[in-house]
Amino acid sequence: MKKLRRIQKVAFRHEFSDEQMRAYFTKDDTKKVRLLVVATVLGTLCFCLFFVDLIVGQVWIENPLVFLYATGGFLLIALLMWMILKLGTQVPTDKEYDAWVIKEAKRHLREQLRKIDQDWHSEEEIDEILCIHGFVLAGTQNAKNYRAQDILWKKGTDGIKRYSINVFRYFLPVEHQLAVIIIDINAVSSKDRRAKIQEYFLKDVVAVTTEDEYDQIEGYDYLTQSFALRISDGKAISATIRSFPLDQEQELEEYMLPSSLTVDDTIAQLRFFLRTYKQK
Repeated sequence: MKKLRRIQKVAFRHEFSDEQMRAYFTKDDTKKVRLLVVATVLGTLCFCLFFVDLIVGQVWIENPLVFLYATGGFLLIALLMWMILKLGTQVPTDKEYDAWVIKEAKRHLREQLRKIDQDWHSEEEIDEILCIHGFVLAGTQNAKNYRAQDILWKKGTDGIKRYSINVFRYFLPVEHQLAVIIIDINAVSSKDRRAKIQEYFLKDVVAVTTEDEYDQIEGYDYLTQSFALRISDGKAISATIRSFPLDQEQELEEYMLPSSLTVDDTIAQLRFFLRTYKQK
């Protein structure tokens, strides 16, 4: 939870539009940035050669103005690339995206807490509510609930994968019931953000576990693991938490979130609470 508070302190440039969020996952300016750097370096080098040739004499070529012309050409290319990057769609940084997702989740969480008269909790208490943070990935079972064009992911500059659809499952005990707050944040479609509350008697919760499924992701076999809270009537509250390739020799991508590493701790806390309640 302390990590979440640090993320929330990241300053926002502004609220991001659907177009900017989609560009965060789909836009690739790598080639433009490389061209900008190379053109700037070559332009600087040509100017240095022109200056040396002018001072020392005609060392490399008879007409040192050639270096000056080359300098102008390279710097013009660099300027054009800079303008294209500057005037194009501005996308959030990785840290801004992380902070935006958490901010949206907390906003929806507070709205749902208000519906069950639990919004009196302090910020610190809300941060301590047990939560599973999952994602939606094309090829997995829960992908059918979303538009294919909205299911995106990317690897950030820090090597961590981000997902366009983040799912949050909050668990709050209220007297003899367990309030489950379900929040799905679709970053690339502001009209498709979902939040609802489901309340269950604690005695009706029969299992808190992880379940494995076999999926086809980008044509390869994957083992997808999901969190599952099962109710006596057969219903389940679930969220995908990680997906691993079955063919390791292919050096395929593994899909998870940093919070996936703490899922087992969250499950243990839920089990302990339910066990304690039922033993009373």
